[in-house]
Amino acid sequence: MPGTTSARRAIALGAGATAVALATVAAVVLPGWWPILPRAARAAVAEAALSGAIVVRIVLALGGAATPFLAWAAIRARRRRLPAARLGRLALLGLSCLAALAALEAGAAAVRAGMHRFPALPTSFPPEDPGTYRILVLGGSSALGEPYRPWVSVGQIVAWKLGEAVPSRRFEVETLAWLGDSLEQQHAKLAAIARRPDAVVIYSGHNEFAARFEEDRAHEVGLESSSALARAVHRLDAASPLVGLVRELISKNRLDAPPSLKDRHQVVDPPLCAPAEYAAVLDDFSARLDAVVAWCGRIGARPILIIPPANEADYEPGRSTVEPGVDAAERARIADAIHRARALEATEPGRALEVYRDVARRHPGFAEAHYRIGERLRAEGKREEAAAEFLAALDRDGLPIRCQAPFREAYRRVAARRPGCILIDGRRELIAASPSGWLGGDVIEDTHHPNLRGYVALAAAVLRGLEARREFGGGWSAVPAPDVAGCVARFGIDAERLAEACERTSLHDRRVAGYRHDPARRLAESRRFAEAARKLREGAAIDAVGLPSFAPEGRPN
Repeated sequence: MPGTTSARRAIALGAGATAVALATVAAVVLPGWWPILPRAARAAVAEAALSGAIVVRIVLALGGAATPFLAWAAIRARRRRLPAARLGRLALLGLSCLAALAALEAGAAAVRAGMHRFPALPTSFPPEDPGTYRILVLGGSSALGEPYRPWVSVGQIVAWKLGEAVPSRRFEVETLAWLGDSLEQQHAKLAAIARRPDAVVIYSGHNEFAARFEEDRAHEVGLESSSALARAVHRLDAASPLVGLVRELISKNRLDAPPSLKDRHQVVDPPLCAPAEYAAVLDDFSARLDAVVAWCGRIGARPILIIPPANEADYEPGRSTVEPGVDAAERARIADAIHRARALEATEPGRALEVYRDVARRHPGFAEAHYRIGERLRAEGKREEAAAEFLAALDRDGLPIRCQAPFREAYRRVAARRPGCILIDGRRELIAASPSGWLGGDVIEDTHHPNLRGYVALAAAVLRGLEARREFGGGWSAVPAPDVAGCVARFGIDAERLAEACERTSLHDRRVAGYRHDPARRLAESRRFAEAARKLREGAAIDAVGLPSFAPEGRPN
């Protein structure tokens, strides 16, 4: 009917005009309003848009999947001299869906490649004063000196002592390191430097997953052992550049959301990411580490690699995971065993140890069992066995926010391949510096940030490495090694600054408390540092508030 057709056209034109008007208004208004919207609102809008892309992909995939059947039906109808025009149009629509899907996937692949491309690093720089030796520091918060930033860090301690050892030179530190940065982020920042460094300190490895995946993300292990159809869909999703891009952007959109302390984690938790994702992050880290060290060789800078140490003996694992295929009943038995053993520790520690060992035998990758075995062995005075269990717990943690064995090995491989490197084994140096001999609270402030004693030990190792390489020829004067007391005096670590550092550690401990099924110990540590900050602000001496770094001689004059 002519009237009906005209009405439909009018409605279609009106709808189109409305859509264009809304899009125009959004394009004009949103850029101004977007920054002032609450963080939660912006995150929700962004996530809804990203989720919409997945819905579009599903629709296009379904349309494309129907194309062969529609084409076959159209050809069959035509052979039988039946009406085939509608089927033909539907088949063309299906082909259009396939083309659109291919374009989306190709575009997503290009975007992801651009996001993660290796930057072109500068190789020519303006002339420098030959009397100045510049140290460039790359890494995350530990390289920055957290919780003592900006007052003191490994790079600053090294520059200070080099100035005493080689008084004919001037030493400068440029710190690119920043809170939460991964090596990928630091690699990108490196492309913007304007002055040639003489030495490059790389102290990175704790943030490779935390900078990519939100803490409450979970790779559901059960999916790997479900039906064949579910596994096929999972593999298709894993291979999709668009799905990968959307998941990556959603994760980054959620990175700064604080974790909840209420029933979010269980004794048996899923890992943060899939094995393939872990391997991809490791490969990227290894390649970037090698690329940065190779660049150092091209510009004549000395690469100094610090293998990041972390708290092993006094930090419980974040997530304890089991291998794929373990069913819900077995996971429940593991949880019951852990709870039962914890209850036995006070009265029957031997039986508790047996239970933990039984869990570890059945599930060697279960981090909680290894950590509890380590605690029991430490109580029995079996140092080497306990230390091995603590390290096993760290390396099996399903929430890898402490540098794990494959990343530590990446440092060693690069150093072996690039003979100009100075390699500092952070674990070894901090164990040697620890009064108790444990890699824990004596030298590590929280999860992985060294305390001042720990930073001093790492700086001393760097200085020994430079001296062993005769970095300054015969112009090296013998000077005392750095110590805590000297750093306190040199960098002005007074009660006010130390109180601020304690507050930062308290906040960190409170945040990571939400990463674990039982937050009690981390919350207790948070309260301890908050109390130390309070006492310092009330006038207590820095060696009187229970901080392991500060022996009486560390009190400022």
